[in-house]
Amino acid sequence: MTITVDAKNFKLTQALREYAHIQANKLSKLSKKLQYVSIYLENIPKHDNDKFANTVTIEVGVPGKRVVIKTHGIDMYGAITMGARLALRRVRKTYEKRRDKRRVGIEDVALATLVV
Repeated sequence: MTITVDAKNFKLTQALREYAHIQANKLSKLSKKLQYVSIYLENIPKHDNDKFANTVTIEVGVPGKRVVIKTHGIDMYGAITMGARLALRRVRKTYEKRRDKRRVGIEDVALATLVV
């Protein structure tokens, strides 16, 4: 899995880059099949306490699909954490949907043949 971190409108510090990598590595616990994780950090120079000043966009490459999460926050670290949580949940739901579509129980097949 490839992890990239990019910043717009501010200089990306080493601590922020490492924190984003730690949060992105949490996604690898779900599956080894993840292709990439791209994290885009953007700072819009507005007021200090504006909740839309820091924007984090996380893009996760799941085989056959691209999951994109966009979050805002007052603090960049908090926005990264929130985005990682939402991405973890969305990727987990994607895998569960695929798993549930593949599972067709014996009862479902027998019921379908009786109805027809």
